[in-house]
Amino acid sequence: MNPILKVSLGIAKTKIFRGLLVLFLLYKSIFNAFTADVLVPKLISHFTMGRMEGNFGSFSLFFGMEISDFRLYPGLPFEKDPIVEAKQIRLRYNLPLLLLGKIRISEIGLENAKIQIEERLGQWNFASLVKASKSQEPEPVLETKPPLTEIKTYLPLQASAYINLQGIEFHLKRDTGSLHSFSVKDLSLETELETNRFTSIPLSLSAVDQIDHVLLSLNSSKPIPLDVDSEALRWKQTIPLSLRFEWDRTVSPEMFLFTTDIGKDDILLEIKGKPVQLGLRLLSDIHFDNLLDKIGINQLDLRVLGQSWLSLSGSIKEVSTDKPKVDIVVGKSNMQLTLLQRSLDQLRGIVPEIKISGDVSLEGTGIQGNWQEANASVKLKASQLYFKLGKSKAHSLSSALLDISSELNLADTKPLTAEKPFPYVKSLKITPSHLDYNGASLSFQGEYLETKGLNFHLNIDKLQLGDYVSGLGGKLQMELGILAESFASLLIHTNAKIDGFRYQLDRSRSPSSLLGLNLDAALVFDKPFGLSEIKISNLNLDQKTITGHKALELDLKGNLRPGSNLSASVQPLGLNVYTSNLLLVLPLVLKEKISPIQNLLGNQPKIKLNAKYTASGSSKQIKADLGAELPGLEMKDLKLAADLSLSGANTNEILIRTLKMNAFGGIFHLSANGKLTNHGKPKPPLGPYFGNLDLKFGLTSPTKQYLAKGLSFQGDLGLDLTIRDYDINGEFHSKVPTISYNNQKCPGEQCQAYLLEEVVAKIPIQHNLARSHEDSLIVGDKSIFIKNYGRNHPPNLTIGQVLGTHPSIPNLPFEYVKRQKDAPGLTAFIEYKENYANIESLRSYSLDGLVLGKNMVFNLGNLDPKSMEFRGNFLIRDIDLKQLMAPKVRDKIDDGKLKADLNISVRDLSEPVANLDLFFSIFQIGRDFGKSALNVISPQNFLIDRITDSYSINKIDVSLSKGLVYADVYFNRSLLSLLINLEDGKISQQRMPLANFLKRTQSEIQTYQE
Repeated sequence: MNPILKVSLGIAKTKIFRGLLVLFLLYKSIFNAFTADVLVPKLISHFTMGRMEGNFGSFSLFFGMEISDFRLYPGLPFEKDPIVEAKQIRLRYNLPLLLLGKIRISEIGLENAKIQIEERLGQWNFASLVKASKSQEPEPVLETKPPLTEIKTYLPLQASAYINLQGIEFHLKRDTGSLHSFSVKDLSLETELETNRFTSIPLSLSAVDQIDHVLLSLNSSKPIPLDVDSEALRWKQTIPLSLRFEWDRTVSPEMFLFTTDIGKDDILLEIKGKPVQLGLRLLSDIHFDNLLDKIGINQLDLRVLGQSWLSLSGSIKEVSTDKPKVDIVVGKSNMQLTLLQRSLDQLRGIVPEIKISGDVSLEGTGIQGNWQEANASVKLKASQLYFKLGKSKAHSLSSALLDISSELNLADTKPLTAEKPFPYVKSLKITPSHLDYNGASLSFQGEYLETKGLNFHLNIDKLQLGDYVSGLGGKLQMELGILAESFASLLIHTNAKIDGFRYQLDRSRSPSSLLGLNLDAALVFDKPFGLSEIKISNLNLDQKTITGHKALELDLKGNLRPGSNLSASVQPLGLNVYTSNLLLVLPLVLKEKISPIQNLLGNQPKIKLNAKYTASGSSKQIKADLGAELPGLEMKDLKLAADLSLSGANTNEILIRTLKMNAFGGIFHLSANGKLTNHGKPKPPLGPYFGNLDLKFGLTSPTKQYLAKGLSFQGDLGLDLTIRDYDINGEFHSKVPTISYNNQKCPGEQCQAYLLEEVVAKIPIQHNLARSHEDSLIVGDKSIFIKNYGRNHPPNLTIGQVLGTHPSIPNLPFEYVKRQKDAPGLTAFIEYKENYANIESLRSYSLDGLVLGKNMVFNLGNLDPKSMEFRGNFLIRDIDLKQLMAPKVRDKIDDGKLKADLNISVRDLSEPVANLDLFFSIFQIGRDFGKSALNVISPQNFLIDRITDSYSINKIDVSLSKGLVYADVYFNRSLLSLLINLEDGKISQQRMPLANFLKRTQSEIQTYQE
């Protein structure tokens, strides 16, 4: 017997051989075309709702399968129409190669296939393939893990795959929705993929490094028929949709190819029943030449309506070297937007109305050089550009030119710094460029060199602010320059003017004015684009009226450090205000606030401020020194110093270390120190704060000194207060030898001069800020009936005498309060407590008589004028009214003595006249003044003259209530009274308007002056 045959028979008799033979026969009995024809359709019917038809040409677990005449039917109600059918399906792979570390998919092929996706009454045919799953318990929530960055295979693997799809049709039909049908035919796709060996798959772009060869070819042979039918769009056309991309790194040098032909110059659509003609096409031809080691861009053309909007050409040479050379340029660019408008006009009524026209070109834009030394340029030209969407603002660009060139080092990997935030830019140059937009003109140029620094300039002219900033108006003209050795510190110079400047505050709009700004500043950066400090070396802002008169001048120097430790300072800030001109350029809401204090400010007030603000976390600190000149008060040396600390996220505490103010050479002084705390109570005393403050205010001068507005002062006058939560306690004190005033028109007919001598006071003060409502002190007060004889308080207010010009006679001196030998002319006791002032024992000597004040109360309430009220009784004894007359008239009056009582009360001091109640009873008056009083009460006529001659006046009662005067004149009977009878011996006048009463009184006084 043959030895080989003998050995073979020996092996065949072994158990291992017999076992392997049995496994082989079992494998072939299951994995073959005959069993696949029976078994696979049954498995699909068992696990899905669909059914399959087809003929298996081959079926192998290790090498794949091949099916011809394949059809896959879904379940009800789509069981008659296959969802997928194909002439042939091929899936070929080599599983045994996995033992050698290779994953190979030889082919995934699909030939003459048709895919039908259909929806009926909201149900899709592909959904009917899947059997309804039984309800399952919710899966437990897994602990969150950090995201994967790669997939590890552990074993070194190499993959290859090939996909070939030919003659594919895709159809989509719907019964519901806006899209009715969509179909595409003759689709073809060919792909190839080969990788190098790998042990992990990165989940990032670095996975590209594992690809050795890739091929993607789409529709390379012929155009593709498309058919779209929807409510809004109808499109049926055959257009090119070809693309080929191939990259092979297995050869040296590498092979690269990219070509496209996508779109068409004439695309015909029907949108909402309207025919529309468009055009969009992308043509490209980019390939790698192995011999020349060059990637050539033969064509990269974006075409719109048949025009080349952007056409690139060029090459990348020496690709296989470390420094490939790039030379790519926009050879042709012609964007005629007016042609595009024609297509948009066809969509009128479908899309919002759009108006667009003009020409744009990027011709000349490109890049040349290698990765380390590249020159890039951007060139843009535009003319007569116009764009408007609906009723929105129109954008018009009549002309534009942008020319930028730069030298780049794209291989620079240096870290970014404040000096070089983009180190790959070695130089940048902007040749003179301009932009004319909506009537405004912008021109700019500049240069940046890595070794020298940067120098850029921008000019803006005729820019209408109202088009860009809401609430502002005016025409801006500005010059801006930026100069620096590096980006770590930029020096900025700006000169700007705004003609017709206007702004809106609330609903109030300011008149037009002229605004000018001049700025020199430095921007300091401590990291790339990280602003660390702004240094303002000079800032000048001036505002003028439309006629050119100065209204406001502001000068500023300072710096700002942003960030978590914010600090800002101004050293100094100077402000000059030309009040009368400023009022001409302010909006009404501000003019109403400033006009009442115009006389206090004067014509040209000045302010100079040095201040510093720091903030760290919730802590803030403010230090300020302010100096001011207020011509309206003749105040030339007002100084204010403040040192405040604010703490808490909501400013829970304000610590006043220093708050001092003085003026008039130190005569006027004010100081405060302490703490304000926010306790969050519903009715806090000072806004949301409770105080723990000490306040001092006063005037002090050992000699007589002129202050302002004709006022001179000598002595010590002040107010000292302490605030503890709701309680204010303190004292008003005065030791003043003289206070004098004249209206600076003396001597002369208009002269008004007054002198107060020996004003001495020491008045205690106690006020409670918590009291929001008080019962009236002038209604139902029974204390006025209680007499405390011999228990009067000693006076704490005394005035030696008060001299002044005569109230009605020019250049004539008059004693308003007359000294009594060694005693003062006016004395009183005043006590302020529980929010009201009680005035007792008022005694004033005047007109050679005496005026006594009793039961006087001034209630300040909660410091709101509406809640304030006053009540008082005055006794007038033996004052001589002749002293109010001119000397030449006094001798003609036989008796000027007057005795009277006056009671007065008023509530709501916001309108004192309307709320005044007054009763004036005269029980002694001379004949001449009595006749004048009667003339005021009743008009002169023959009867009144006879009554005056027949009767002497016994008493006159006058009362005022709600703006109306009521008067009664009582007469003593005489011998002539037998001829004239008076009812009740009096003449009455009822409800005379106060204005008429005052007018008659003035007229009667005028008769004496004449």
